[in-house]
Amino acid sequence: MHDMRKESTMERLRVTSLKELDALVGKYLTKETPQIFWEEQQVCLRFDSIEEALEAMHDPYFQQFIPKDALPHSSLTEVHEFRAYSSDLNSAWEVVEHLTGNAGLFQVNRENGQWVASFGDSPKAVSRSAPIAICLAGLRARGIDVDLPMDWAPVPVPEVAAKARAVA
Repeated sequence: MHDMRKESTMERLRVTSLKELDALVGKYLTKETPQIFWEEQQVCLRFDSIEEALEAMHDPYFQQFIPKDALPHSSLTEVHEFRAYSSDLNSAWEVVEHLTGNAGLFQVNRENGQWVASFGDSPKAVSRSAPIAICLAGLRARGIDVDLPMDWAPVPVPEVAAKARAVA
């Protein structure tokens, strides 16, 4: 009954990428200050400041790298980048340290090929990835239930997969 009450008071959010999940973790759990940069959308060039980006956009040398038909549609976007909590176990462990301090309860275990994580009496989170399970559980502990609809699966490294096939 206690878990049901807690789940009904949670804010529900839907994310469509791990970068969005990392942003939620950085903003609400670790209070990280994100790295901010500017990105040109057509050729994905990255600039440290808006001034640098605008200067480059007006530079004839830079304009050579943008296809002529795309140049009128070229735009700059401000990007806030957080650490990869959802894909790097060391970064995910910082979430555990932030939420547990010296006295908090954290549980993580593997059941049927899935990672199950929880903080205190908050609802459990389940994922095929330990860092994702930790991130989702941490957000649930702070009252944010995240729906991550993408089917996350590890991408095999080509040379490792080829060697595995050769051995089999």
